[in-house]
Amino acid sequence: MPDAPPKPARTIALVRSPAKDGVGVYRITVGGQTQFYTFHEIRCDIGGRGFAVHRLGLGTLYHVRIGRPIDCSCECMGFLSRNTCRHVLGMRVLVAKGLL
Repeated sequence: MPDAPPKPARTIALVRSPAKDGVGVYRITVGGQTQFYTFHEIRCDIGGRGFAVHRLGLGTLYHVRIGRPIDCSCECMGFLSRNTCRHVLGMRVLVAKGLL
């Protein structure tokens, strides 16, 4: 069986801090393609931290919850089918880096 091709490099960067008005922007680059997302933190009564995340140029708004790995969730099809997605991973990285 041939080796699977390597996954393209993925990077994330905070473009605009939410510190001023609560709305931030980050970008994810995968294999030379960049997508921008806006986000703001929302109340989360069941634990962890909640965010409303919206990819620029698309009308879909996702509610993302991060915390312990078992407590993470997102409404997107990626998370619903694989139990992981770029929205959760992105927010977890930004929090882990101390950017939020």
